[in-house]
Amino acid sequence: MVCATSRSCASGDAPTTVLVAGDDSDSKAVLIASVQAGGLVGLDAGSLARAHELEALGFLQLTLAVTEKVGRNAGFAVVR
Repeated sequence: MVCATSRSCASGDAPTTVLVAGDDSDSKAVLIASVQAGGLVGLDAGSLARAHELEALGFLQLTLAVTEKVGRNAGFAVVR
């Protein structure tokens, strides 16, 4: 997703959630901190084995945008 600002990456009232998967916990922590510094929510999604599931979510987002069901700046948010 490409966003000009973190505000353009909001999903309704919730900031877009960036899911991070990887096997190096230190690297994930650095990436999540960077995402949060940009005004988004970073969430540890588990090991690198989860990457294929995250790719499917990205494909869904692209499909919805191409078919104009959502805007090109649309995102997903985890609501707790």
